[in-house]
Order: sequence, then C-alpha cells, then structure tokens
Amino acid sequence: MTIADHIEDVMREQGLKRIWAGDPNTCHEIYERFGGKRSHPLNRIKSVIDAARRSPKFSHGGYIRACDGSGRREILHPTFVLSAINDKEDQG
Repeated sequence: MTIADHIEDVMREQGLKRIWAGDPNTCHEIYERFGGKRSHPLNRIKSVIDAARRSPKFSHGGYIRACDGSGRREILHPTFVLSAINDKEDQG
C-alpha cells in the first residue's frame, strides 16, 4: 500500500474531510501505518502531504492560515480532500 492509500483509509475511518500539515497526530499515524524510514517528525508530515499532493485520489481543498513549524509567522497550509471521482467509484 502507498502512503496515499493509508491517507484514504485513515480519513474514512476517522471521518475526516481534509488532511493538512496542522494535524500532526493524523499525519504521524498515517506514516507509521506506511512503515517509512524517516525519523524526523517534520519529514514524516511532509511525506504524507507530498503523497496527497501527487495522488489522483486527492484534490486541493484550499488553504488554512496557521503558524509555520517555527511558530513565529503565519503561512497558508494547503489542504487536500478526497477527489469527487474517487467518491463516485465507491458509490457505484
């Protein structure tokens, strides 16, 4: 299974509408399920978000304004939602 598959599973299990870097516990859970080798927490989060960005299973869901990793400035964090095409396949 890919990271994108694990993202989809966790989103459906937890009833999440979007995935973004500001939800580190969810990102870490997804990465642990994947069994990746990265050890730094920010690298794990980046891997999950990058997988959502590259996967056709997800589409861009807008931005959330929040602090960056340093906590000193606000930036726009991209969010990703399950694609409508993916939802239609599950229903039919």
